[in-house]
Parts: sequence; C-alpha cells; structure tokens
Amino acid sequence: MSSRDPLRVTLWVAGCILVAIVAALRPYATAVALRATAGPFGTLAAIIAAAALAGRLGAFRILARALVPSRGPAAASAAAVLAFTAALSALVNLDVAVVVAMPVALRAARRQNLPAGRLSIAVAITANATSFLLPTSNITSLLLLHRRPLAATAYLGDSWLPWLLVTAVTVGSLAIWAGRRAPDTTIANSTAGPSAGALPDLIPMVGIAAAIRALLGTGLVLHGTLAGQLAAGSALAAAADNLPAAAAILPASTPGLWAAILATTIGPNLLLTGSVATLISRRTGARLSAWQFTATGLALVPAQLAAAALGLHLTGTLR
Repeated sequence: MSSRDPLRVTLWVAGCILVAIVAALRPYATAVALRATAGPFGTLAAIIAAAALAGRLGAFRILARALVPSRGPAAASAAAVLAFTAALSALVNLDVAVVVAMPVALRAARRQNLPAGRLSIAVAITANATSFLLPTSNITSLLLLHRRPLAATAYLGDSWLPWLLVTAVTVGSLAIWAGRRAPDTTIANSTAGPSAGALPDLIPMVGIAAAIRALLGTGLVLHGTLAGQLAAGSALAAAADNLPAAAAILPASTPGLWAAILATTIGPNLLLTGSVATLISRRTGARLSAWQFTATGLALVPAQLAAAALGLHLTGTLR
C-alpha cells in the first residue's frame, strides 16, 4: 500500500477516531484490550520482517521457479500456487502463507502470463479459508480455543475432513477462475515481495482491533442453528475484522466453537478488510481490487461454509 492508498488513509483515520472514542468511554477496557491485542500483531510483525529478508535473499524467486515451470497448463500452474498456499496456511500459519505465497504467485503470474490481479485475490481467499486445519493455523482459532478448550487430537479429528472439502472447493474453483492466460502487467511486474514498510500499517490495525474488542467485550454468544451462527459470525468477522471478532465471541458448545472458527477464517473473505492477513498481503506488491475481492467472496463463501458444515456432519462433530 502506498502512502496515498485510500485504504491506508482510511485505516489510519478510522483507527485514530475509534480509539479516541472508545478510550473516552471505556479507558480501562481499552488499555486491557490493547495489551491483549498487541501480542498477535507483534508475532505478525516478526513474520513480515522475516519474509522481507527472505525476499531480498531471493527465496520467493526460487520457490516460483520450483512450483511453476515456464511452460505448462495455466490452470495447473494456478492450482499449484493455490495448493502451496493452502498447505502453508494449514500446516504453518495464515500470516506466513500470505507473506510467502503472494510474491510467489506474482512471479508465477509473470512467468505464465496469468492474470495477476485474479491470482492475488485467489491466494488471499485460499489462505483465509484453509487456515483452520490445526489450532495454530490461525490466531483467531487460538483465541476461541482459549475460551472453550478442545484437545489437539479432538480438534484434528473434527477438522481434517472439513478442511479437505473446503480446500477442494476453493482451489478447484479459483484455479479455473485465475488460470486463464491474460496478463496484467501493472501488477505482475511488481514482484519485489513483502516489504518491511508494511510494519507501520499494523499500528492502526492494532488500534481498531483493540477498540472493537473493548466495545464488544468477551461474552458475545452466537445463537440459532449452525447456518445462522455461521452467517452471523461471518458478517461480524468481515465487518469488524476477524481478530477482534474472535476475541469477542464466547462459544457456548462444541458446534458453536466450530461455527465461530469457520466464521472467523472463511467469513473474512466477504470483505477486503475482514482479515488482517489480507490487508498485509497488499504490501507484497499485490493490488487487490476491493470490489472484485468482495464479488469473488460472495460467490465462494457460501460454498466454502457448506463444504465445511458437510465435513463436520460426516465426522460426527454436529451430532
């Protein structure tokens, strides 16, 4: 994001105004929320700094060449990038996935003449949607599990089939959508990788997340059927950002826990501002279109949530 990026300016203005209002209304709660929110963002800052160094050392150029040959089916190349993204997000961490996979995708787009704008959106959506296989895949899951603990073996026993189904739906559809040769040179030529200049952008995000957490508190229970909880949680995560949403939701049961986890991982794909990881990915050289991102999310999120719910039913989690 450049200094003149409207989204960047909006984040700073919104952060300052929101923090000022909430600090005046609930000063103690705001201070507590800031301390609680700073840790995850500190981890994210370290990830961005490490990724920026890796980019300077040429790691992403090597990865792009290994994953995507200069010749071959365009859809297969897009699928390879997205499968790599899903694996990183699930087995390592969402934030690692976006800062590593996005520059790889941009280089792959230039090598294969793929539409870099579409591929960038596909990477961001894939990283978010597949970040629930392990408790450590997403910070939001850790926040939710802190309120309703679930043993790691039980968690994986519940998550593996929903994750496979969501990954298949996501990678399969997005690879076809982004795998048509139609170069976008404005974006594809921007392949420097993640920049340490993204670090200042975390400051307003910390403020916004802490302010919303202070306002919402820590006792928001999602009610209704699983579908209703998924819809309400997804709307909250997309509108308020997934990190403060996860900090505010109090899962009332195991099905409620999974509704919250899925809502805070898949739901943010409805808006560009729904996930901190998506915002940070803009600093890798990807110029994500907010309208195209939302249109893609609106088309895909219902199918992703349905696939996850089906997986939970088949594993017996919802009985």
